[in-house]
Amino acid sequence: MISRTIAALALLTTSVFSYASPELLVPLEVPNTQLAHVETLVIDGDINDSLQLLLDNTLKNKTSDFYVIDEISEDTFNNTLTVVITLYNQPILLPTDDWSLS
Repeated sequence: MISRTIAALALLTTSVFSYASPELLVPLEVPNTQLAHVETLVIDGDINDSLQLLLDNTLKNKTSDFYVIDEISEDTFNNTLTVVITLYNQPILLPTDDWSLS
């Protein structure tokens, strides 16, 4: 009983300090939402690297909410893969002063 409680507290403590990775959005979704642009990143890697692994390694320390893959290009002569992504955050909506009932 005590070991389960300790394990649950340990899991809760570690989950509080972990950050969630940004979620992938389709580029067509961006104009229809009010997202705040954070930054644009250019990721260079080996042509044989996994695209998902490249993205995961780049985004694991980012605190944005969403990302969009803007461009993927390969250079077969130099065996390189270049991915351009844009990071976005959801805007913080402040409460309005309109208290009227409609």
